[in-house]
Amino acid sequence: MRRRITLVSTDAGPGHNCGLALGLQKYGHVSVVWENHSPHKIALDVPSVRYGYKHINRGDDIIIVGCLAYNRIFSNVHRRAKIRNNFSRIHVIITDGLFARDPDKYNHLFRTYDVITNGCKRHFRGNLKTKTFYQPFDLSHIDQTKNNELTISHSPFGLMKFREKGTEQIIEASKGHNFDLITKVSWDKCLKRKAKSHIFVDQVDHYDRSKFKFRSKDYVWPALGKSGIEAMHLGCCVITHGKGYDTDIPAPTVAWCNGNFREVLAYYISNKTEREKLAASQKAWALKYASYDFAAQQVLK
Repeated sequence: MRRRITLVSTDAGPGHNCGLALGLQKYGHVSVVWENHSPHKIALDVPSVRYGYKHINRGDDIIIVGCLAYNRIFSNVHRRAKIRNNFSRIHVIITDGLFARDPDKYNHLFRTYDVITNGCKRHFRGNLKTKTFYQPFDLSHIDQTKNNELTISHSPFGLMKFREKGTEQIIEASKGHNFDLITKVSWDKCLKRKAKSHIFVDQVDHYDRSKFKFRSKDYVWPALGKSGIEAMHLGCCVITHGKGYDTDIPAPTVAWCNGNFREVLAYYISNKTEREKLAASQKAWALKYASYDFAAQQVLK
């Protein structure tokens, strides 16, 4: 008998939710519940989408994406009891900054659930049983023909990301080269522009929003988000802040920088062979570990 799987989040996201929903279809009947319509312009045809947590019924597995969704769902005492009684397994995928702000609180709340974290928040779990999760994509439909001129791109999402990702440093270090700052465009347009670049910089710094008690030095180690994973799928040479480390998934083969971004960028600008070799390795990693099917298996195993 096919598993009855419910995927729940505050809204649609191309990797966390849409891609995962498509991967889960292979393993069961999938129902998707979002609190709100997506603020992104997502063109993925996910199954059985309903809006509002009242549509959470019963099944074998419920997968809750993000601490914000968890808080919204479990703030209702009756709904919390209903979920615990009506689902055999509760999975929580940690994707948002709420967890990094108070990991002790959420680690305690999630102590009886299957917990999955994306790579940049894995270390906040310490030695607790955790599965690593990278947002899955299938971007094979995107034309990946590169520009004739070497192109460096970067894609912060909104003005706050300028401060969080070190965008000003990236712009300064890229002077003298063709540079594409991709922001305030639809997801589809972002992908098409990113696919034309040779080097993609995810982030090189992190602004410490102290009122949220972010521990900035920890928070960016390692730091590879949706934007960087997309770029790996698109055949770019990806550079980001931090260090790679292995958990239950081999570390992404990105070019890690830690205070030496300018040197790392200059090396891959001037060494075409090494740049293309690394981009090919990154794409192979993404196709294996950031795919719909692998993500679904990782969550359900």
